[in-house]
Amino acid sequence: MHSLRRLFLFIISSLILLALSLKVEELRVYQGAQIAIYALGISSIVLLTGYSGQVSLGNGAFMAIGAYSAALTQIHWHLPLFVTFIVGTFSAALAGAILGGGAARLSGPYLA
Repeated sequence: MHSLRRLFLFIISSLILLALSLKVEELRVYQGAQIAIYALGISSIVLLTGYSGQVSLGNGAFMAIGAYSAALTQIHWHLPLFVTFIVGTFSAALAGAILGGGAARLSGPYLA
């Protein structure tokens, strides 16, 4: 029940932000998007280093892979923005799965 409430609040807040973005000038929307991107990157680093105590640059690299593939998709194929988000997400996940599959076989000091 608690997770359903959180999902409902997330959906409502997303709709409010969407409605506000239609009324605000383009520069402010861009600045808000940049803040959201930085917050996502920082929260992934906090999750990895703060809660698990591991130091890794992989999350930044995979975020860069996703952003690069989304930008190329937008520039070359002129797809809608939502589709480029999906392409970026899946390309970062694919890169993580490929590299993670090899890293899962490592043991000892190689993993450090």
